[in-house]
Amino acid sequence: MTVKKILCMICNVGIYSNQMNKMKIMLLCLIVSTYFVACKDSSGKFSNHSEPLSDTLSIAKQDTQIEEVYDSEVSYELNYVVMVADGYNYDSLRKIAIQTSKLLGLKFDTLDRYYNKSRRKIVLPDNHEDDLWAGDYIFRRVGGDFVSIEMREAYIDTLTEKSKIKSESFYADTLKMFVFANMYPEKKHADSLLKILKPKFKQATIIPTEIYMGCMH
Repeated sequence: MTVKKILCMICNVGIYSNQMNKMKIMLLCLIVSTYFVACKDSSGKFSNHSEPLSDTLSIAKQDTQIEEVYDSEVSYELNYVVMVADGYNYDSLRKIAIQTSKLLGLKFDTLDRYYNKSRRKIVLPDNHEDDLWAGDYIFRRVGGDFVSIEMREAYIDTLTEKSKIKSESFYADTLKMFVFANMYPEKKHADSLLKILKPKFKQATIIPTEIYMGCMH
């Protein structure tokens, strides 16, 4: 493993747990950035294993794309993630994800990942070209015209995060997954999408969460 990868792995500390001291991490990565060029967002490496669907629905598309971040500083941005349903059965959630994509006229995308039954987790293949994240879960941090399934622990509600007891309980559940419909920097657009989903998917809700947008490599 190269020195650059080791340093970038240091930058990744605290991606899933906002309980850590973000300022310390920011300072560390700022020092690292003095010597290395910022890393490219790894989501750009994903091949699009999607299931194209008919019908289109334009829901403030100009606000669905989260600009790729090339900053070397660790940064978290508040976004409103629209969750359709959550649970522990991947196959059931996949059916809901496909139903959601059909309703919205979008596509269902695995982002190169699959559900590892033995680990009970969504991960990239061990032989994936992204050798830093191969065999592990890498979370979605962009909007866009597709529906995906994510690990719930990567998206903590901002209210839950304020409570030590609730946040510890939240992070203790490492197996729960959810159907990710889209995410927006503005709540009004998430509300608009929720209104469309709610009649068919009663569990649908909005998760206000701070998403890590810094270096991933």
